[in-house]
This record gives sequence, structure tokens and C-alpha cells, in this order.
Amino acid sequence: MPDNLLIPDQACVNKAIDFISGFSSVVLGSVKSAKKAHTSYAPFITHGNNFYVYVSALAEHSHTLQNGSASLFFIEDEQQAKTIFARTRLTIDCTVAIIEATTSSESHLLDQFEQRHGATVKLLRSLPDFILFELKPLSASFVTGFGAAYDVTPNLKTLTRSTRGACRI
Repeated sequence: MPDNLLIPDQACVNKAIDFISGFSSVVLGSVKSAKKAHTSYAPFITHGNNFYVYVSALAEHSHTLQNGSASLFFIEDEQQAKTIFARTRLTIDCTVAIIEATTSSESHLLDQFEQRHGATVKLLRSLPDFILFELKPLSASFVTGFGAAYDVTPNLKTLTRSTRGACRI
């Protein structure tokens, strides 16, 4: 995390919680190889302090996520932004692990996916190529405008434990 980020107050943390509660999917940044980045997206849920995505093993991002690290990126819609140069955004760096298939943890989390994202998840669960990934936050920054970049790393548990919208447990 850069040293020049501001320390957030509770109002800033609440703003970050409200911000991510409006999202059903997240932009995923991961690494293909030492010099090649990969960007994609996936629907997500949160549980406890972690984020979860359920993606096909046939998709490139399932291979890059298996490298063990990723970045989650939430960004304000261009149409809603006051200026295109300073869109509100939250970046969360994570470690990544696979939740083993047929475990009670996987079943419970996929039930939550189905509750949040609907009938499509029921179909995906019947396909043999889908993998459930757990993304554990390590650090995060929240940018709300020019000169307003906050290190919300100390508040990651607060951010992911929200009972609102996309961050519902």
C-alpha cells in the first residue's frame, strides 16, 4: 500500500460499505505469467471476512486465480461519476484458495450464491467444471475523488461483514 494514503474515519468506512453494497459482480485482476496481467469479472458473495467467486475451469481467470493472488476492483459507473478522472473505486488485494468440491463449506457457500444470484447458480452447480474460489483480503484502498485516497486495510473486516446489499452474509 502506498505511504501517501489517508487514514479513513468511520464515515469513510461507511461510504466504502455503501459503495460495494451496490455491486453484484467484481472486476478481477490476476497474473497469467510474470509479465502478463489478466482482467475479468465474476459475480461474488461475501461470507465472514472473505469474498467468493464461482467460475468455470474452462475460463482463463480460473487458471490465473490458481496462482494464489488477485485484486478485486469495484469502480463507479462512468455515467454516475462527477468526473471521469476521479471515479470512486475500491481495490482489495487478496490471497486466493480453492474451496474443495463436495465439502460442507462449498455446499453452504453455493447455497448463498444461489440465494444471491438466482437460478443460474443451480444450473452451474450441476456442471462439473465450476470451481469455488475464496479470496482473503490483505490490503485495500478506497478512492473517493482527487486527493482523497484512503487506506482501509485496518477496516477490512468491517467492509466485508456488512449486512447490506452485495456484502450480505
